[in-house]
Amino acid sequence: MEGLELPGRGRRGLEPLCASLEELADDVFRQIQQRGIATPYALYGHSMGALLAFLAAHRIRAAGFARPQALFLSGSSAPASRELRRRHLLPPAEFKTMLRELGGCPPQVLDDPELLDFFQPILRADFKAVETWHRQDQPPLDIPFVVMSGLEDDSDAGDAGGWASETTAECRQMEFSGDHFFILRHWDQIGATIQHQLNSATPPPPLKLRGAGVWT
Repeated sequence: MEGLELPGRGRRGLEPLCASLEELADDVFRQIQQRGIATPYALYGHSMGALLAFLAAHRIRAAGFARPQALFLSGSSAPASRELRRRHLLPPAEFKTMLRELGGCPPQVLDDPELLDFFQPILRADFKAVETWHRQDQPPLDIPFVVMSGLEDDSDAGDAGGWASETTAECRQMEFSGDHFFILRHWDQIGATIQHQLNSATPPPPLKLRGAGVWT
């Protein structure tokens, strides 16, 4: 599985952060173009990454490129059913408490002031990108969706009905034990599901889109 890095993290850590989901989706689409699209392939994203996978698929369609075999969307509610939140504006102490309750952020980071000071701008930018994004009206995709969620996730990410309205193809739901970051406990099963969906002689790896938090 090939991962795509976003500005301001990983190998692109010196680049300015971006707090616009549409601009991040443009960035993801450019990365996919630069790598070339070998078929069959799939897009996987968790949390903010799920929205980026969705938006990238729309850009792929608009460009006339070969569409993904499937979108694997985990830990994210559908675009039309998102709650209005402003967590990116929380004061530092409340933002830290929110991260601890959400899970996925290692205690070593939350309990180390220097590490938290380093990661907090990145996390705030991710939250802002998601929380200030507004869905644009566009025709549904014709790509199968696999919507994944944690049974103990407090958000409405387990509602596959909203995602089903975004595609004319099949929309399948999978539920796993765990909270918002259930993927940390079930990655082997998730990987096997992706491989099964691609199920061809020698499929190339799917592209993984990182979003807010651990995978996002």
